Amino acid sequence: MGKRFPFPGLPTGWYTVALSTELKPGGILTRRYFDQELVVYRTASGKVRISSAFCPHMGAHLGRIGQVEGEVLRCRFHGFQYDDTGRCVATSYGGPPPPRARLRFWEVREQNGLVMTWYDAEGRAPFWEVPALESEGWNRLRWKRYTIATHPQETTENSVDFGHFTQIHGFTDGSITKPIKTRGELLTTSYRAYRGLPSPKLTWIKLPVDYDVTVRGLGYSQVDVDIPTIRLGFRLFVLPVPIDDENIHLVIAGSTHRRMGPLAPLARRIAHKIVCSEVDEDLDVWTYKTYVDTPALAKGDGPVAEYRRYVRQFYPPDPEAAPGPRRVDAA
Repeated sequence: MGKRFPFPGLPTGWYTVALSTELKPGGILTRRYFDQELVVYRTASGKVRISSAFCPHMGAHLGRIGQVEGEVLRCRFHGFQYDDTGRCVATSYGGPPPPRARLRFWEVREQNGLVMTWYDAEGRAPFWEVPALESEGWNRLRWKRYTIATHPQETTENSVDFGHFTQIHGFTDGSITKPIKTRGELLTTSYRAYRGLPSPKLTWIKLPVDYDVTVRGLGYSQVDVDIPTIRLGFRLFVLPVPIDDENIHLVIAGSTHRRMGPLAPLARRIAHKIVCSEVDEDLDVWTYKTYVDTPALAKGDGPVAEYRRYVRQFYPPDPEAAPGPRRVDAA
């Protein structure tokens, strides 16, 4: 049986491996992403590190038997300690640490309430960044993580698949207000649709909803949602990260601005619940569809063809390229 998705490897880009709120000082998270075992931890000073999961001494899994002590990560198997560059700085034996005992670190960016890492199959350094957003006045992110048998290219394609909004989600009177534009890793578009609230089925209460979409690679989509009738603004993140080449985690995270006053937390909870209900409606499509390389597109589908051209840049030219982190010296 062939591969379900005929893509040449995993796409290059920034991916969210954790939410900032998941990781308190001294905390360690175990993640399996990019078909590899990783650990994500926060030091006592608040710095986040992402490393390979296995101790280079004798292979203990640091997500299971590691411990953060101040600024070092200690393996409790033999007491080896690793500093924030991945270098072993102490052992339980008192002698000099072996030079080869060194953890491999991954690039880390913590911003917008997200902990992100850079993946590139060829080990290249990051050649674009996800910009930090204005955080003043915004509520903490509310989020949910899904495990889905699909690929980041498929979930991100939903942002331009205009036709499915009416058929799957029940929107009406949709229109593209800003055509798709691409420049390097950046893709933008905007559209308006009318939605029944609290359910699309309540068509006697229809409100216009404006969506401004910003995509930066296949791991990061930001959607600014505005419902002008009720003065609701919602900042939404759609964040797929590959577990392997046929399965992903998908984080749906959103926030409202505190200018809404005491109603802001309630509005955030309601808006996030509505978005997650729409994701639930997409699950059977993503899980069971096959990938059609040359779809028979019709007028009304949205700029799917432009999107397919845009995504080609994120795949390695060599499909046999071995995945791996780029070693970095953390600041």
